[in-house]
Order: sequence, then structure tokens, then C-alpha cells
Amino acid sequence: MKKAILSIGICLFSITAFSQTSNTDAARPSQAAPERMHRQKQMQSVEKRAKEYTNELKNVLNLTDDQYSKIMAVNTECIKRKDAVRQSGGDNASGFKEIAQYRRQQFQTILTPTQMQQLKNYQMTQSDNRARAPQGGNQPNGNNGE
Repeated sequence: MKKAILSIGICLFSITAFSQTSNTDAARPSQAAPERMHRQKQMQSVEKRAKEYTNELKNVLNLTDDQYSKIMAVNTECIKRKDAVRQSGGDNASGFKEIAQYRRQQFQTILTPTQMQQLKNYQMTQSDNRARAPQGGNQPNGNNGE
């Protein structure tokens, strides 16, 4: 019983210590930065995450205002679906594949063939960058849009 109470006390102390140091560590770059960024993205609202990704695509693909609004709607829908799959605890792989397929189909109707090629190149570059990133902790899962 004493060991259990001691273990709980140590866990609570550790949580408190980590929560206090996380704010000061945020200003300093570290190898844990990708993990921290991923955790922060999970806590952001669906709309904010969709807007961030859509803004990235706007810069990369030179989207028109009409394309931007349509891509924003697709990204918002996909992020909502991904969050639902994560919360369901079911087969995440097949759920994410369906979402990626839906996004790809929607993008093909919105983007020009040249923009689609630019998107593929951009996604490959992002994938390569993730593969080269230092491994550790929870890395982003590689799904676009988050």
C-alpha cells in the first residue's frame, strides 16, 4: 500500500514538474519540438488546423479565392473525420485511407492538373522531411492536413 501511494506521489510530482518546464522549454528549440508541435496541433480547433493547412496549400499551389474556400471546406471535413476515427478507437488505418481517398478525389475536382502535380511534389517533400526528422516520442502520423 505504501508503495502504491509513493508511486502515485512520484507520478503527480513528475506531472507537475513537466507542466512547469514545458512553458519555459517552448521558447528553446529542441529535438522534442516535432512532438510538442504535434501535441499542440491536436489541441487546436478543427477550423484553425484546417486554415493552417489550407494556407500552406494556398502558398504552394497559388490557389484562387474560389479554390481556397473549397479546399478549406474539404480540409475541415477531413480533419473532423480524422478526429472522429481517432476517438472511435476502431481501425484507424482503413479510416485514414478512406479520408485520404476522399480528400484526393475532392482536390482533383478543385485543382488544375498542374496544381495536382505541384501538390504531389509538395507531399513527397513533406514525407521526405518527416523521414529525416529525428525519431523520438510521438511523431506526426504523416497524414496530410494536420
